[in-house]
Amino acid sequence: MKFTIGSSLGALLFTLAISSTQAAPAPVETTTKSKGKLTTLADYFGGGYGVARTSLQWVSDSSDGTYVVQNATTNSLVFANIVSGANETFVDAADLGTLGGDYYDYYIQPSRDNVLFSANYTKQYRHSFFADYYVFNRASKKLVPLVEDQVGDIQYAGWNNNGDSIAFVRENDLYIWTNGTVTRVTKDGGPDVFNGVPDWVYEEEIYSDTKVLWFSPDGQYLAFLRFNETGVPTYTVPYYMASQTIAPAYPRELDIRYPKVNETNPTATFYLLNLSDLSAGPKEIPFTSFAPEDLLITEVAWVAEAHESVIFRTMNRVQNLEKLVLVDVATGNSSVVRERNGTDGWIDNNLSIQYIPGHSPPSYVDLSDHSGYTHIYLYPVSGGNPTALTSGKWEVTSIAKIDVARNTVYYLSTERDSTERHLYAVDLAGKNKHALVDTNQDGYWDASFSAEGGYYIASYNGPNLPYQLLYSVKDSKKAISTINDNAALKTKLAEFSLPSVSWSTLKHPDGYSMNVVEYLPPNFNPHKKYPVLFDIYGGPGSQETGKSFRGAVGWNSYITSDPELEYIVLTVDNRGTGFKGRAFRTLVNRQLGKLEAVDQVWAAQQWAKKSYVDERKIAIWGWSYGGYLASKVLELDSGAFSLGLITAPVSDWRFYDTMYTERYMGTLLTNADGYAASAVKKVDGFKNVAGGFLVQHGTGDDNVHFQNSAALVDTLISAGVSPEKMHVQWFTDSDHGISFHGASQYLYKQLAKTLYTEKQREGVEKHQWSRKSV
Repeated sequence: MKFTIGSSLGALLFTLAISSTQAAPAPVETTTKSKGKLTTLADYFGGGYGVARTSLQWVSDSSDGTYVVQNATTNSLVFANIVSGANETFVDAADLGTLGGDYYDYYIQPSRDNVLFSANYTKQYRHSFFADYYVFNRASKKLVPLVEDQVGDIQYAGWNNNGDSIAFVRENDLYIWTNGTVTRVTKDGGPDVFNGVPDWVYEEEIYSDTKVLWFSPDGQYLAFLRFNETGVPTYTVPYYMASQTIAPAYPRELDIRYPKVNETNPTATFYLLNLSDLSAGPKEIPFTSFAPEDLLITEVAWVAEAHESVIFRTMNRVQNLEKLVLVDVATGNSSVVRERNGTDGWIDNNLSIQYIPGHSPPSYVDLSDHSGYTHIYLYPVSGGNPTALTSGKWEVTSIAKIDVARNTVYYLSTERDSTERHLYAVDLAGKNKHALVDTNQDGYWDASFSAEGGYYIASYNGPNLPYQLLYSVKDSKKAISTINDNAALKTKLAEFSLPSVSWSTLKHPDGYSMNVVEYLPPNFNPHKKYPVLFDIYGGPGSQETGKSFRGAVGWNSYITSDPELEYIVLTVDNRGTGFKGRAFRTLVNRQLGKLEAVDQVWAAQQWAKKSYVDERKIAIWGWSYGGYLASKVLELDSGAFSLGLITAPVSDWRFYDTMYTERYMGTLLTNADGYAASAVKKVDGFKNVAGGFLVQHGTGDDNVHFQNSAALVDTLISAGVSPEKMHVQWFTDSDHGISFHGASQYLYKQLAKTLYTEKQREGVEKHQWSRKSV
């Protein structure tokens, strides 16, 4: 579960950022008059106010700083150098015939002799898709299909790291293409067996990728996973329109192997394939870590100069124990070389293992929070104590680049503040740490390094207007050039009167604190009382209060600006959210929905005391986990919130998948009381919420199934919740993003109308929230 559309759509609001480590400052004692136009729904839906960001596909070249780009006009592929400005056409789209104007993506062979193109794209799940593939030879200018009889049914295709072969998957079987010759590697693929590609749950919750196969550095071997779905229950998603203009008499049905809590997981096995002896077929590697029914394989990485060894991370079903298995490729022997007990909570799967070529002893880098905070460690391949490259009461959020030639690891961290990201470098001995950006200023940075590591684009993403600069690693003080300054966007935004945004920390009497971001209307008058909307997510390890740019014409901009709405928007990151250390996020372990809801209620009670807040009109809205949390908040019957907006929620964790849910809740057998308490079952809060509540869900949601809202609504109807309180909206065939046939605009208009109705509703007794103690 990784869907956070609620806050991400409101994440572009232009502002002068105000940082604070205390509660939000009192508003100024003057009314801010609008000097420009206010954001309208037409502005929001019309777009055109996005941040310009350059994202490059770097390629190795004799001249560092080279990247490949698709010409927007001709569709040709161009090699360009970001430093010199030189460029040359790599593939002329005219040479591709009809495909030249209609390909979906491209994949360049390491030798650059050939390019693999995908076309006839059909989306499957969040990451996976089906397509046709074509191989283009640059010398002969000949274009041939990867498979002669393909019909948009190939699940994945990609080049070997080193060589002339392509691995591809079709109907869940693995194939190898070598210079036009195709060899079928597996023959058991089908509804029950997945070879080289993930099933639904591994794709969604573990790998976030279309493939589970990895070529060795020298290209001589291929490691891949096989998933056996035997015993995994099937969930059927109906599509009533079936992508047709007129609905068919019977819905099209999609059967998904979807393991829900306590059900059978796919069985994972690990294979090696010697590409120089395809006739021998793949070899299953036996290993001992967890029993097959209790085993997850959550990461695979080659730890070798050529193909000497490969390592994979195994976890138990509930992901609080891990064992890393090292395979000696020559012998096929395996051994556990690293273990961790994380039963104080769960172990995050960071997918961060990177081998360090030439290092003595052979070593790899990985992220771990075993110290209480996520940091970078250098682990010996054969096992033993790691070297900490970073340490402190802050967290590394990602590794941007490992430059072996320069003995340097570049990373992003929260060292200055949990809501910020700054770019640092440290050597492979954990010494000579230094910042590459100004750490005296608020910042939410990212970085992209060239293939050889000599140059990088530093991307300032907030809190103020974003920009991108090109630097040489030899001099991080002086930029070579400006990639994007967003001057055009700045000019557009100058036409608007925009919300002001402030960041603060809300300190709880029990000793913990929560990050908060608040949006005030453009015409804010401290002598008025405004309604408030809590825009929340709140899921384990998430963060919605980061100091990213909150530029203009987002959803939050509209609902703060419309004179008929003028809501204050508040986002609070409750206990269990991320980037504040392991202890803070694992507080919710085995009790999802409890502490998070209490925190949101307490935050609402604090805001209700403010002179500029109408304590009778405080609404809460969330999507996905945020929808679940909004439901749990209403369930508390605190009186703190007057309106609930619930979009695509989980309502009972028994309905969600094993690998997400059991990570945080354990199994149903070991935590029956926890599951019972976490489900949305108590109805008094729904009956008593002054302004009622709205439930929205897509019927084609393959992630958080429509079943969740259907069961929730039935529970509420059965308990006698008044129809005046409950409003329900289903979106035909929409998935978790709710966008099918214009559903997105309808959804946001419905939210706006509901907020308008709430603002106009006659108020209730002041301080109603105080009647309950939460």
